[in-house]
Amino acid sequence: MSMMGSIEAQDMVWFAVQVKPRAGGGVRTTVVDAEYEAYRDRQGRVRKRRIGETGKRVFVPELILRRAGFDVFLPVKKDWRRKNRFSPEKHLVARPLLVNWVFVGWDQRVRGWSAWSDLMRLDLVSGVMGSGGRPVAIGQKRIMELMRQWGGGRLPPEMHRQLKQKHNLATGSRARIVVGPLDGTEVRVIDVNGSSVRATLGLLGREVETELLAEDLEALNPEHVQL
Repeated sequence: MSMMGSIEAQDMVWFAVQVKPRAGGGVRTTVVDAEYEAYRDRQGRVRKRRIGETGKRVFVPELILRRAGFDVFLPVKKDWRRKNRFSPEKHLVARPLLVNWVFVGWDQRVRGWSAWSDLMRLDLVSGVMGSGGRPVAIGQKRIMELMRQWGGGRLPPEMHRQLKQKHNLATGSRARIVVGPLDGTEVRVIDVNGSSVRATLGLLGREVETELLAEDLEALNPEHVQL
């Protein structure tokens, strides 16, 4: 029962949730918010097709959990892939870092323990990471660290706001890039607009202005800035 008490003392709680694998393997995705048009096939039947590149491709488990009212963080990594076998053109494709695992969270003050029954009723959920038969809560600080490293630019607005508050980024402050080829590079913040940050960094002996994601930055305290 001490486990329950420690969780109830927190506001936002997170757990690693295992989802059922797709039959035949692979990653389940779908397209949401797309625009469609009607057309007739060769047999004269009316069909529907997506217009161009409209819509956004999402991972199905993530979509189902969000629609059930949970906060969801799915760590992703991006790889360059050919658009199709007939073209040499490549584009960045996001894929889950952890196969069949997602981080699921909720505000304990709002949903309480009723969230557990809501979660376990979902057909796609097969289990929760735990110890000794009890679920193990993951600290908010650790989740924020994972979001900064593996968010892949796909975090929803609410999580962007949480990261911004965590980073405490402000105009004129110093920060460090924490992901990608510029990992470890210090920048000076010019402007913060939601999840987008304009900053300058030293490149080839001069100051270059660039736009970054707040989740990719870590605020520096004055005593930590390298002069």
